[in-house]
Amino acid sequence: MSASDEGQERTEQPTAKKLEDARRQGQVPRSRELSTMLVTLASATVLYALGSELAQGFMHLLSYGLSPSYLNTRDPARLPALFHSFLVEGLWLTWPLLAVSFLAALVAAVMLGGFTFSLSFKPEKLNPISGIGRMFSLQSAVELGKSVLKVLFIGGVAWVLLGSLTDDILGLSLQSPEAALQGSGGILAWFFLVVSLPLVLIAAIDVPWQMWNHHKQLRMTRQEVMDEHKESEGRPEVKSRIREMQQAAARRRMMEKVPKADVIITNPTHYAVALRYDEARGGAPVVVAKGIDEVAARIRAVAGEHKVPLVASPRLARAVYASCELDQEIPAGLYLAVAQILTYVYQLKQWEAMGGTFPAAPEPVVDEQFLKGHGMAPGDNQDQASS
Repeated sequence: MSASDEGQERTEQPTAKKLEDARRQGQVPRSRELSTMLVTLASATVLYALGSELAQGFMHLLSYGLSPSYLNTRDPARLPALFHSFLVEGLWLTWPLLAVSFLAALVAAVMLGGFTFSLSFKPEKLNPISGIGRMFSLQSAVELGKSVLKVLFIGGVAWVLLGSLTDDILGLSLQSPEAALQGSGGILAWFFLVVSLPLVLIAAIDVPWQMWNHHKQLRMTRQEVMDEHKESEGRPEVKSRIREMQQAAARRRMMEKVPKADVIITNPTHYAVALRYDEARGGAPVVVAKGIDEVAARIRAVAGEHKVPLVASPRLARAVYASCELDQEIPAGLYLAVAQILTYVYQLKQWEAMGGTFPAAPEPVVDEQFLKGHGMAPGDNQDQASS
């Protein structure tokens, strides 16, 4: 943080770049309550669905382990193999529970903050003073409140549920060992499922809190937002210089086309537009260059160097300038006026080649409705630059 940022309040929401940088560093919203809820509910559901089969499987495994043939084993070399068989059979019985619990933990991690992997090491977390500060922070107070809430809420549900299951639990003592073991498994699975339901409410409160707290920690000062904007968009002076260079290059390319123009229509000093008509290609004349003031003067100078005819027609020059972009054909509203100009230019070239009567300068007829449509008042012939 720069010195100018010190003392500023973090009132601005984090930008997309700030959030992405935090994500790359592994700083994403996480909810332990959401993970606990999903893993517990998934495990409880599996136990409720497969509780009887699991209890029966473990009962057979236990009866075999306590059988005389196993207890009377006198060869120590057989013990590792027997232990291995018990372990494999126990894992085979519990693999649905383990798989569902792992999948629930993975889904919980991806659901809120997405999948991230970061090995960043922060030495400041080893600072005991910072650790004491975190112990008395708002985050610690919230975590303490959630723990107390969980104990009270889940403990209350468990107490009520145990009261309702007292007769069933006591009735297990009147059953055979096999029936009692299976019955106890069903009661435990049902108890586990019901007691885990309050975690849904706790997670529903914790998830919005974690998301709000994550954005709060990433809030930025106004100076940080401005600095980030400068870094991403470029400093204004650099952008201005790049724009100037681009405009200069565009003007150079435009000036290279002026010698190939058929005519330059002027205002006669403030505006200049260069037109070229390609008979082989057909279509309408194309604007190959245009400009006002200094650019217009440069167009006229280049045209003079290459003997390109200049024709003064203020209204037509301004109309072409306002309605056409570079390398674009003139609109239909200017066809007649431009045709009169080109006819004069061809007559002028013929006079230069063969002599005879000097052609009369044209007075192009510009469509008044076209002028109105482009913000020009009818009869506007003044030789002035547009604001």
